[in-house]
Amino acid sequence: MGKYDELLSSSLAELGLAFDADQMKQLNAYIAELELWNPAYKLVGAEGEELITKHIIDSLSAVKTIQGLLSSYTEPHIADLGSGAGLPGIPLAIALKGCHVTLVERMGRRVGFLRNALAICRLTDRVEVCDKDLKEVGGTFHLITFRAFRPLYDILDAVEPILAEDGVVVAYKGQEENLRVELEKVAQTCTSRWDSSEVSLSVPHLEAQRMLCLLQKHDTFLKERC
Repeated sequence: MGKYDELLSSSLAELGLAFDADQMKQLNAYIAELELWNPAYKLVGAEGEELITKHIIDSLSAVKTIQGLLSSYTEPHIADLGSGAGLPGIPLAIALKGCHVTLVERMGRRVGFLRNALAICRLTDRVEVCDKDLKEVGGTFHLITFRAFRPLYDILDAVEPILAEDGVVVAYKGQEENLRVELEKVAQTCTSRWDSSEVSLSVPHLEAQRMLCLLQKHDTFLKERC
């Protein structure tokens, strides 16, 4: 049993998610690693129950949407850009058992933390760390996500080549007005062209506005899968 099991279980239930015993062990192991190394590495700016709500549950709040977006793929591959402490990539990998996940992170100490956390959580069979800058990442991904990363207009031109033709970018965002500003700058400054939509999120025990911005390459129909 983990010390946050009650908070985790009630929050997962509110999100409509059911974790089995093995998934709960993996999640608790990841949380323990975060708490162990956060004082030295400054991985996240929260601790205790605030860490659980603002980072773990917030990351998991997109699972239902992502499941819908990936439902047509046999072996979906996700990239988590600027993964940092593994958020949202590691919680998503725990929740989405059938997915392969690549955590893209170039900062050395964080790369070391991620690789150790994946071993502790027994995720190395389908989750890997790519210690490269975004512009150096190869391959393509069905879904690309990021949270607390650079603004959309700074990265979408670099994201476009690694997103599968029918793939989706799932960006975790906060206030709607800030997202509108970002999307206006995307239209003004990016050479790549995108169609976007938004999904409102309800994060248990978190009052702040949270939402997902879904983006597909322009002229690619965003399927009603979420």
